[in-house]
Amino acid sequence: MSVTIARQWTGRRARFHHYDTVEEATEDTRDFIVRQVGEDIDPQRLEAITRGVVDLHCMHLDYCGDNVVVEPGNAA
Repeated sequence: MSVTIARQWTGRRARFHHYDTVEEATEDTRDFIVRQVGEDIDPQRLEAITRGVVDLHCMHLDYCGDNVVVEPGNAA
């Protein structure tokens, strides 16, 4: 099953990433979040964010204090 995920940081336009499998989308999304947030992110939080993103096919990332806020993104 192919997957398209839209990634958007606050103040930037969405970028679309296409994957051949859910596993590929999950791995790349996990790597993307770690690159953006840092390797000290709680592993359980990372997995929850990753699952949510892949399920939604879309994410909007923002910072609130020291936390990353992940919300459903705008694919349009």
